[in-house]
Amino acid sequence: MKKSLEKNLNILLAGFLASLAMFLFIYLGINVTGLAPFNIPPSSAFLYNLGIEGKGYALLLHFCYGILWSYVFAYAFEEDVSITKALILSVILWLFMMLVYSPLIGWGIFGMGYAYHLAAEDPLYLKNAITYILITLMLHLIYGSTLGYIHSRWLRVRF
Repeated sequence: MKKSLEKNLNILLAGFLASLAMFLFIYLGINVTGLAPFNIPPSSAFLYNLGIEGKGYALLLHFCYGILWSYVFAYAFEEDVSITKALILSVILWLFMMLVYSPLIGWGIFGMGYAYHLAAEDPLYLKNAITYILITLMLHLIYGSTLGYIHSRWLRVRF
């Protein structure tokens, strides 16, 4: 029982830390460097499109999603976790974002929607598709590398 609880806490912590790494880069890209192709994080944009405003909900969604995929990763690969497998997972999650999540937000498949026609101050404004594709891929690779590193080295998740 204690081992199971410890394992679950380790998986939760790995997902939280990987999501935090991703969030910090999103925050820096939007608020510090201005390199982000969007005005608000994708989780905020998704909720904004649903009529739900509030940064707390978007952060909750972001971290819950990251923790969920940490569990999927841990239980899918069990003793065979690695950074490479986590990076593959992150690319799959990025493709899901490009093909499903992004169109739901209104940014279109691979960011090729009409969001660049919006006013630059609009929360759902998207600068351009190429930057969007590259930045979101980089963010997902940050998530995957952090998740894989923590699972395979620091937390020693072994089943």
